[in-house]
This record gives sequence, C-alpha cells and structure tokens, in this order.
Amino acid sequence: MTRALACLVPFLAVCGAGTARAQVTVAQPGQPAAGKAIELRVTGHRSAPTVGTLAADPGREFVIVETAWKNVIPQKAVNRKRAADRTAGAGALGFGGGATAQDKAADEANTTLESVRFEARPLPNLAWLVVDGRVAEPIDVPATRALEGHVGPDALSIPAFQQVVAGGLVFRVPAGARSLSLLFLDSVNGHLLVPIVGAAPALANGLGGTGRANEVVELAVTGAAWAEGAPAAAGTRRLVVSVRGISRKEALVDVPFADFGFLQTERGCVFSPDRDTAGLSNPLAPRGRFTPFVPAEGQLAFTVPADTTAAALLFRPRQGAAIDLPVLGTAKPSWPAPTAVVTDGDVLRLLKLPGAAVPPGLPPPPAGAERVALDLVVENLRTGMGIELQAAQQFRLVGPADSRIAPSRFSAQLPCRLDGRGVVPAGGSRRFTLVYDVPPGGPLQLEYRGFTVKSELIKVR
Repeated sequence: MTRALACLVPFLAVCGAGTARAQVTVAQPGQPAAGKAIELRVTGHRSAPTVGTLAADPGREFVIVETAWKNVIPQKAVNRKRAADRTAGAGALGFGGGATAQDKAADEANTTLESVRFEARPLPNLAWLVVDGRVAEPIDVPATRALEGHVGPDALSIPAFQQVVAGGLVFRVPAGARSLSLLFLDSVNGHLLVPIVGAAPALANGLGGTGRANEVVELAVTGAAWAEGAPAAAGTRRLVVSVRGISRKEALVDVPFADFGFLQTERGCVFSPDRDTAGLSNPLAPRGRFTPFVPAEGQLAFTVPADTTAAALLFRPRQGAAIDLPVLGTAKPSWPAPTAVVTDGDVLRLLKLPGAAVPPGLPPPPAGAERVALDLVVENLRTGMGIELQAAQQFRLVGPADSRIAPSRFSAQLPCRLDGRGVVPAGGSRRFTLVYDVPPGGPLQLEYRGFTVKSELIKVR
C-alpha cells in the first residue's frame, strides 16, 4: 500500500527533515495532474448556498468540486508460492548448485502482477481549495458527508491499478471567488495542483516580506477591527485581529494560538484569544492550520481594555523562535516605577506598582468590607516556556490577626486581568490588577508565594 503523506506538524516538530522537497505538478486548464501514485482530475464544480440542511455563513458559500482519482502506482510482480514458502526457497537440507530451468519456470508460473493500493488518510489534511490565489480552504467535512455521491471525506482508498474513484468534495469559501484550484498535498509521491476556474495560483514558500518567521511558519497581521456589540465586561471591548500565515516546511503546521498566542497592550496587559468565535469566519484559536505553498488566513479575537490604543500579537512557542507582530500602533509596554520588587530565582520578577484605584463597574463589596486593588507586573525570566500563575495561592493579602485573604472573584472581570490560564509569555511580561475585599482600615501586606520563594511579604498599607 502507498499512502499519501503531507506530514501534519505539531508546532516545531519538523516532518520529513533531511528529505528532498517533492515537486508540485500543476495541471494545464481542463487537464488532470499526475504524480507517482495518483492522477487527479476535476470534472466539474458548482456553488450553492446550502448543502443538505447546512447553510453557508453570511458572505460565504459552498463550492462543490467533482473529482476523479485514478490509481497509477505501477503493478508489482508477486510470487505467491515463494512468499508462502517458510524456507525462503531452500526447500530441504543439502548442497546444491542454484536454481534449475525447472525452478525458473515454476517461479514464472507462480508470479503475477498485482496492484498496489493507494490510500489518502486523513483526506482533510491533504486536499485544499485555493481561493483567489491567496487562501487555502479545507474540506468542509459535515457538508461533504451530506453531499450525495461524495468521496471521503475522512479517507480515500483505491485498491487497483488504473481504477478510478469519483465523487464530490465540499468547501466553504468566501462568496464570489474569481479563481479556484484544487491542491493535493503528498510529500512522498508528489504534490498536485489542478486549476478549476481562473489562473493557477503562484506557489510560494513565504509571504513575500510582509510577515515574520521562525523555523516552521511565517505569520503576518493583515488587519485589526473593533467588534460591534455590547462588551463582555465593563470597561472592555473586543478586538478582532486578522492573521495570514504559510508553512515554511513541506508539511501542514498547526499553530496552537490558544496556548502560545497573546495580545499585549501598551500598558503591558496581556490577553489570551477569546473562546467565543462568534463573528469570525475562520477562527485560529485554539489552533491555526497553515499549508505549504499557499497562505491561509483567519482571525483571533481578544477582549481588551476599552482605552487600548496600541497592541502587539505575541506568539511564544515552548520551542523555537518567538514571533511578535504589531497590531495597533507601537505597543512597547510601559508602567510606573515599582514600589517593591521580588526576584523569584531565575524564574520571574514581581513588581508592585504604586497607587492602584479600584476599577469602576464592579458590584459593591460585602457589608462591613472594604475593597482594595493591587497593580502588579510579572516578568518571565525564562525564554523557553511560559509561566502559569495561580492568583489565589500566590497573591494573598495578610490582614489583621494574620488572616489570609485571596483575590476577589471579580478580579476576573477587570479590564486588565489574569485571563485564561494566567500565563506570562516566555521571555515576556504581564501586567494585571487584583481586587480584594478586606476588613476596613487595617494594615495589609501582600504575601507572594513563588517557585523558589516560599513566602515574601510586601507592605500594602
């Protein structure tokens, strides 16, 4: 069996390292493209607003591509009798002088030409529709399953030489596309590109100088816009960032933005991508998938302070080089000089900033309590990994009678907050505010409990 391989790359694990790049065979208009294993022909296409009970999103439509796949792997000579002979042709004990004419005739009589099965699995990693030469759209698996006479969508298997399997694949694409091409990735047998309508796209290994890259992927921010609608919390609004990317390897690359992607504002506040994907045509969180040869584009959304004027997108993987991209203005974070500093070994540095006011918009504190706020910065001293903070355990206030007071749950609703898992990006910094409900008027200290620091007290008042 020969299997199509496009080597899905978990980020920074290089697939096929040290191997030669496979060619991309580009078909002439109306003709098939053939590699070492498969001949791919597009026999027709059409667009539709619905497939079965599924409807395309506003501004998008379904494109149904009718395909024919032919197994062209040369047949293989197989001697079934020899394969079943456990003595590998020796037959019996003794000494001999090699195969006789009778042996050769028997070999020929028991040798047949047999087909080699072709298999493409998983097909959604391998087949992509290139739209207007600039975006690679994946197979819409539910819509393909709903299409009568489809191929795949999970896998494609063709057992016999010269056998043809035909059927449709469905893609969900921006409406009104001027050019379409079908890209099939196979790093073993050769990649195939079949133009469907319009000119074939110019294949590329990068974004042409518009982005920033590391060993595996190149990324660029192509736009940012404030989302309409009510904010998720008082003092915030939602920023939607459009990101374009391309794999720099002969492989798909999965970029885990949910774990290693952050937006940092000019004040130093840091935010993970929103889990809510409403209004995003191609969400890149929890992961963005980027193909070689043709860029892909999608969006990340972040809930940030309403007064944000500058921001940068940070991609800080556990391994490999960081990629930082400007989003709005110049977002070099800054803050006032700290009133106290705690160095936690070679892990982090904690800065307590002066005079934090309680942000407006929160419910009042419980009866008989006073609400106070702390403005903090954590600097990650390590470049290879993020630091996950646990506010309830690491940043408690010490009140009267040596009482310990954890941050209020309303800290999670503040504009500059510890969101997500509270990660400080590798080699970066993070500013955040914590609020506490405390006995009124008494002395307070911040108790920091860290990774190498067991307990250190900082005067609050």
